[in-house]
Amino acid sequence: MAGEISSADIKIKYAVEATAGVRPTSGYKEKASGATLNIADYVTGISGLTAEFEQYDVTPLSETRRHRFVKGLQGNDGNLSLNCNINPVSRSDWNAIVTEYAALTGGKGMWFEFILPGDTQSMYFRGEPCEMGFPDVEAAQAVQGAVQIIENECAGWAANSTT
Repeated sequence: MAGEISSADIKIKYAVEATAGVRPTSGYKEKASGATLNIADYVTGISGLTAEFEQYDVTPLSETRRHRFVKGLQGNDGNLSLNCNINPVSRSDWNAIVTEYAALTGGKGMWFEFILPGDTQSMYFRGEPCEMGFPDVEAAQAVQGAVQIIENECAGWAANSTT
């Protein structure tokens, strides 16, 4: 199959809404103000944002053989996990994004953009970044854990943002 791409050099960006409820098309940043690392410098994996559809049973009482279903709401359980190398720098840098989110007023939200290498479209979703917790740890292993982003809205694929 042609066109495969590597996960190396995926970009992870975020932006704050200028107008509440309107996804920004520019101004996305790869790191928080004053941060040392880009988000992708400490993220080692991203849980998928693929969502399954619920199925609603619409079987009439007269049916005696099979159920009938229609497609319902789509959901991904509302949570996206970014697996991370955890250390004082990554913790400080991620928590700067969490602090920026906490300071938002007027109903404004934060949008995240994931850009695959060489792609002209990005995946966009609005979400609430959560503080980095303490990870599971094991002997002779790197200290890695996950940060969570609670998804509020998924815009899906759209043109890459502009700087």
